[in-house]
Amino acid sequence: MTPQILHKLNYHVGSVNAGIFDPTGEYIVTGGQDKAIRLCNAQSGRLVQTYEGHGWAIQDLAVSSDSTRMASCGGDRSIFLWDVETAQVNRKFAQHQQRVDCVALNSDASIVVSGSFDKTVMVWDARSSQRAPLQVLSESRDSVSSVRLTDKEIIAGSIDGSVRIYDIRAGKLLVNTLDCPVVSVAAMPSGVKAFNDTGCLLVGCMDGSIQLLEHHTGTSLGAFSGHQCKEYRIRCDANRETVVSGSEDHYVYLWNISKDSDTGSYSARLSGHTGIVNSAVFHPHSSTSESKQHSVLSTAADGSVIIWK
Repeated sequence: MTPQILHKLNYHVGSVNAGIFDPTGEYIVTGGQDKAIRLCNAQSGRLVQTYEGHGWAIQDLAVSSDSTRMASCGGDRSIFLWDVETAQVNRKFAQHQQRVDCVALNSDASIVVSGSFDKTVMVWDARSSQRAPLQVLSESRDSVSSVRLTDKEIIAGSIDGSVRIYDIRAGKLLVNTLDCPVVSVAAMPSGVKAFNDTGCLLVGCMDGSIQLLEHHTGTSLGAFSGHQCKEYRIRCDANRETVVSGSEDHYVYLWNISKDSDTGSYSARLSGHTGIVNSAVFHPHSSTSESKQHSVLSTAADGSVIIWK
């Protein structure tokens, strides 16, 4: 089944750089060039709340597991931690020297991780009144394009062509080196039968490929191609059966994991945007709910946001 447009939203002015579902899947959060963050109902498309405060474009967003707090980052070199209900900023972190391109939260939003054009990853304690970060990770040789945070690890993708996995508890660093700039990193959900559930990372690269890597060895398990990613940071995602990505040619691309990882060819291409598709992500329940299996959120440079069903 090919996803169809449920809602096409035009609440933003200018490029929409980031878009995510909240953990419940009932709401979407988007941010972009107009410096504003929009919270919308995912089923109706209705605008619920607008968050303003950043001085430059929004680059990335993250939401806590209980959907009460949200982190945003952008070109003003800052990370904001918001109260979702009141739209008030609880904390502001501003130690990066250049644009902040990516942000992640732990489950209760007590820890914030940010990655920047200044080549650093910073770890922040949201419960502390200290302005300085808990830790600065400076191993990257180029800008940090993507960060993910788990209970045990910080995973950082960089334009230097590496995916760095920091084991928080053991204090160890694992580096997976690719031959191209990395623009997106996502953890594959558990239960992917095609790869025996070994633990995989989905890595978007600026050579127009999406690499599937074994989490701890960096072994290539397959690759997906057909979309365009040569100049811009394009976000990709996956559920148990399908990989999804934006593209510079204005389409959203889909690949079947079990069928297309060897051939690299895509299984579907969705039309609806008229600008570069900056991000495409699945509904958080797409791996567990048949009704949400094809639910995707995409954002584009034309100012549009599409919820697909």
